[in-house]
Amino acid sequence: MEVSAPSRVVDVAPVKSTEFPANTGGFSGKSVEIMRRQLVDAQVEVLRMYLEKRSQEQLLDALDRLIECTRASFREEEALMDCFAPDPDPVHREMHGRVLARLMALRNSALDFDRGRLLAQLIFIDRELTSHISDVAPIPECH
Repeated sequence: MEVSAPSRVVDVAPVKSTEFPANTGGFSGKSVEIMRRQLVDAQVEVLRMYLEKRSQEQLLDALDRLIECTRASFREEEALMDCFAPDPDPVHREMHGRVLARLMALRNSALDFDRGRLLAQLIFIDRELTSHISDVAPIPECH
């Protein structure tokens, strides 16, 4: 999967809201692709907040957006798995749950970590999400 460079909006200012494509009764690879791009943008935003030593509030807002984007992306992906696979992979769903739990734990304890430990956690989650996004095959349309 080719991931485009972050938009200037992400490079310049944090994104305040997430606009996910509306589900119109069917699922599309295009809507999942849009969500994946938003997920990558949210990852970049969190790391940028950290590197620029932004306020704790801004970092937490960025983490909240990353959690929201991750949850929406996983939800759409699982709906597609249900559409195409008679027996969806429970291990894959469990991985989604673990990643979301790790993100929530990081968000809930972010203010307690020193900067070094926080960066280590951010890098670990970034690698998990990036690996997951790059491992998923292109998604066909499901109606």
